[in-house]
Parts: sequence; structure tokens; C-alpha cells
Amino acid sequence: VVAAWLIRRDNPIYLLSFATFKAPESWKCSHEDIIEMMRRKKCFTPESITFMERILERSGTGPATAWPPGITQCLDKPDAKADQSMAASRKEAEAVIFDIVGNALKKANVKPKDIDVLVINCSLFSPTPSLCAMVVSHFGMRSDVATYNLSGMGCSASLISIDLAKKLLGRRLGKALVVSTEIITPNLYHGNARGFLIQNTLFRCGGVAIVLSNNWLDGRRAMYK
Repeated sequence: VVAAWLIRRDNPIYLLSFATFKAPESWKCSHEDIIEMMRRKKCFTPESITFMERILERSGTGPATAWPPGITQCLDKPDAKADQSMAASRKEAEAVIFDIVGNALKKANVKPKDIDVLVINCSLFSPTPSLCAMVVSHFGMRSDVATYNLSGMGCSASLISIDLAKKLLGRRLGKALVVSTEIITPNLYHGNARGFLIQNTLFRCGGVAIVLSNNWLDGRRAMYK
């Protein structure tokens, strides 16, 4: 009884696993590819193209970072155009999120129906049906799983999501799945203000899924407390 009281008093949250997105080879673009995509938009001045080239040179990004197919398809043919529609954006979201969620659950040896709390943060893409609904449906999670979609919070969203999951697990014994991503397809800037052009060169496809638990029995196999 004393041991159980001490464990509950500590109220630990355990990290069982995490998984990051590994983009397919077909998604990878060199700096030259990125600049060519910007040129084919035909909305940027020569000065803006030169500015983005300089940013890429100093960005520290490699020649094989990932861009979504909806945008890169404009490289396939001289007259091809990028597809930044809702459908193309959702395809990117499905490719990224399904991959990382599946891998995180597998690493944690946790079944989708074992998840009690699902938190997904994506600042700029917040569709209806929601990203949470998309994950619940695809993985066959329970109908009573508590779902939270966070948007518009920028780079702080990942930490806010972890804090939210921690507080929710403090009220019940269970497991939480936290997903953090940003969807690039619909969010290219099409003007020439330099402050906004930076986002066209620095952001890439990516995401991370994290499985958390407050069950002290999971502490023996957790990566972190």
C-alpha cells in the first residue's frame, strides 16, 4: 500500500516510444530543385529568387530534404503545375502521420485500441474532418478516445501538446499518443516580402509521433520518465 501510494504521489509519465518521418526517395529535392520550383511559380521577382538561393546556401539543409508530391510534380514537365489543393494537402498529411503513428505504436508494442488520449498539432493545416478523426478511423481506435487538434501555435505546439497529454493522463490511468507535424503543400508564400520568403526555403516535410503512459508497470520498459 505504501509503495502504491508513493508511485501515485510521484505521478510519473513514461515515454514508451517515438518515431520520426522518413520520407520516400521520390520526395527528396536538392537546392536546385527547390529554386526551380520557385521559378515555375512565376510570381517571384529575380531579386526574390536570388534571395531564396542565398538563404538555401546558408540554411544548413542537405541536398535530399523532403518536399510533398503536390508541389514537386511541377518539375515533371515544363508546363506542369503544382497541386496545392485540400486533397493534395490531405495526401501529404496521411503519408506523414500514418507512417509515424504506425511505427511509434509498433515500437511501443501498443495496440491502437489501447490509446486513451490522442493529441495532434499542426499549425497551418486544420481540415474538417480533423486530422485526429483521420487517425482514429485509419487505425480503428476506440470510439471513446479523447481527441484534441491544436493549430495556430507555431513552434511551441509540440511542447504544449506534451503538456496537455501529461495533464490529461493525470486524471486517468492510460496511454496517450502525441503527433506533431506541419503540412507544406498548401502553405507556400506567393509574394515578394523577404521576411515571408524564408518559409519557402527552410520548412520541409516531417513529423514525430510519441507514445506516453502513466502506468507504473510501463516504467520498466520506458525510454524516459
